[in-house]
Amino acid sequence: MYSKDTNYSSWRIQNELIDICASSIKEIILNEISTTGFFAIMCDEARSYKEEQLSLCVRYAVGLNVFERFLDFIDVSSGQNATQIYSAIMHYFEEQTINMEIVHIIAQSYDGASVMSGHLNGVQSKVQKQYPAAIFTHCMARQLNLVVVDLCKSIKVINFKRK
Repeated sequence: MYSKDTNYSSWRIQNELIDICASSIKEIILNEISTTGFFAIMCDEARSYKEEQLSLCVRYAVGLNVFERFLDFIDVSSGQNATQIYSAIMHYFEEQTINMEIVHIIAQSYDGASVMSGHLNGVQSKVQKQYPAAIFTHCMARQLNLVVVDLCKSIKVINFKRK
């Protein structure tokens, strides 16, 4: 029932509602991952002026349906070497009460940065040591993004020359 004293338009209330929805969605995703027992991770670093974050996405199947979901941003400001990033990822799943002894990473995808995709000391090699079945695939979306950015620059140059 509507009340004149109730106000849901303040930024604090709106942020709280968003947090509640995000928490609920994250819980559903984590439950599905726990139920399936196998999942893939996809990560990319995002830098702001204050901090370094790692976007974490997961891919998993429920029955014959494959889902790809954004899970969270992980703060990696304290260190960006492969060991620290790997530890941050594993710590995240432990915090979310995912039993990594039972639930296994079977695939991983990162950009081409050596800290992430390095086959000797990168995050992918550390994940593969713990989960030998976790095959690494270079992120094609990242390469496509780079192509689109270059293409957009070229189009601006062509349009400028035509004028």
